[in-house]
Amino acid sequence: MKKIIIMLSAFLILILGVLFFPRNVEQGVVIGHNSNSITVIVNGKDKVYKTSETFPKLTVIDFKYNLLKAFGFKVITPIADRVMIKNAGSYDLESLGKTNLSSKTFYYTVDKDNNIKLSESKNLIIGKNNIKSFKTKNGELKTFFIYPMDYSSMRVGISTNGFSSVYHSKVQIKALEPAKLYSMRENLNVDLPKDSIVVIEKEDSNLKLTINNKTTIYKNRLYIKGNSIDFQSIKRGSGSSTFSPSYSGVLEFSISDNGMCVVNDVNLEDYLKKVVPSEMPLSGGVEALKCQAVAARTYAISDMINNRYAALGFYVDDSTRSQVYNNIPMQPLATEAVDSTKGIIMTYEGIPIDAKYYSTSAGTGVNYSDVWFNADGTSDSRPYIANNNYLTPKIELPKNEESWLNFYKNTSIKAIDSDYPYFRWKVEYSAAGLTTALNKTLKSLYSGETSKKYLTIYENSRQISKLPELKELQDIKIIKRGENGIAIEVSFIFSNTTVNVRGDSYIRSSIKCNQEYTNETTKLTRLKGDPLTNVGSLPSAFFSCDKKDNKFTLYGGGFGHGAGMSQYGAIELSKKGMKYVDILNLFYKDVKMEKIM
Repeated sequence: MKKIIIMLSAFLILILGVLFFPRNVEQGVVIGHNSNSITVIVNGKDKVYKTSETFPKLTVIDFKYNLLKAFGFKVITPIADRVMIKNAGSYDLESLGKTNLSSKTFYYTVDKDNNIKLSESKNLIIGKNNIKSFKTKNGELKTFFIYPMDYSSMRVGISTNGFSSVYHSKVQIKALEPAKLYSMRENLNVDLPKDSIVVIEKEDSNLKLTINNKTTIYKNRLYIKGNSIDFQSIKRGSGSSTFSPSYSGVLEFSISDNGMCVVNDVNLEDYLKKVVPSEMPLSGGVEALKCQAVAARTYAISDMINNRYAALGFYVDDSTRSQVYNNIPMQPLATEAVDSTKGIIMTYEGIPIDAKYYSTSAGTGVNYSDVWFNADGTSDSRPYIANNNYLTPKIELPKNEESWLNFYKNTSIKAIDSDYPYFRWKVEYSAAGLTTALNKTLKSLYSGETSKKYLTIYENSRQISKLPELKELQDIKIIKRGENGIAIEVSFIFSNTTVNVRGDSYIRSSIKCNQEYTNETTKLTRLKGDPLTNVGSLPSAFFSCDKKDNKFTLYGGGFGHGAGMSQYGAIELSKKGMKYVDILNLFYKDVKMEKIM
């Protein structure tokens, strides 16, 4: 009997505990209420709690509850601070600085009608004012609201001379008009008169700022805002046309582990006015430039949405790694093209497309997956970048390697961009010269953490994991080719080993076209113009190899990856009277032109 009483007492205590023992909720999101309860999103799930308390929709609250009621409510104040850099375990907030993330974080998108939906961290775009975040008691970020985004500004990483790096050691700037120098976290707010010289350099983990021979050390991001900020420590252009680039908007300077990063936060349309002339010659006329403007605008927004450089604080850089910005001063015809297409982008199923473009085709365009694929062979879906035939008249494409060699040897074949120098080209090597070059390039590729995955090495038909010194090159075979001619996998057969290389960029990087790699005079002969002797990588992966005696000749066509828009193709179609919308619809399949602002 005594045992039964003890068991009943324990059960009663358990029941009372369940009824009355309080549990904690941290950062619930209120989404509705009635006279005796509220509905709260807790850890991504809707839950109802009994209470007579009411809160406005989307209030974030901490509280306690038991089975009878919720109580002890505390409203959490939102932080309206831009996220400037995203790292794995922390975010850099513009005013508050580096802030750790909670072990469990929750992201919600909020539409214009205040409807809320569980989202993902990838939808939080750095540098935008559409974010509200909420800290826990421990000072960690746990909850984020992501509101509709304004696309009107771009964040561009500014490179050093020659676009060689986004990490600077020292910059010198001249304010060609009055400007403002300031910090969001430290005591700095200075008006810069016209012609002021500002020097900013990395010193350990700090920024050393010098104005008029007065130097001050700052620990945090610095800003210069103005309409004409001249970067005197950088040269752009080439030859006799070099110049110091000028920037509008805001220049931001911050320290990373690898150096000082410089970001230009600039109006999207102003950005395009310096991209379009840098990416496309003016000779094609305004319709071709409109094509470039729409493609460049779409490309930029696509990279923005994809958070490509979120760990560095910008959306795109100013080189061919993204699209070239401010390498040629603004030009009236390019500005007209940007203005007349203001806000227009290409979308596929309502989403901005990844608007790839390149210089010159070899007569065909290829699938996205033929160029960009993972080491396991999988690729993202880009159905709007698909195989295209630009030959005039259209003829059936080759089906075997012998036919592809003849196709690339053929300098009389016609296509929409066949009047341009790189439509056909060839490079000649001795076996010794190409062996020397491949020893350098393949070693470099195999030392890279990512590129290594795209190389396979065989010795006596057995796969090995170490790249030996490569002895005499005996043959080059295309062992996988896309339907429209691009080399997807190339086999370099040496006397002692075989190295297979996959992927457009790695194939092109493996075959250099200059004496620095071959130790002999190496000429790239184009369809038109003088042979070139100082070319870096192969112009494209659209090529075949012809071996005779002890010499290798690569016959190829095109300049660039061959996916999306051929810029010179767009120029020629523009000259023939086609309008930009029709030209773009030729290069990108089933896309729509939509205005985003």
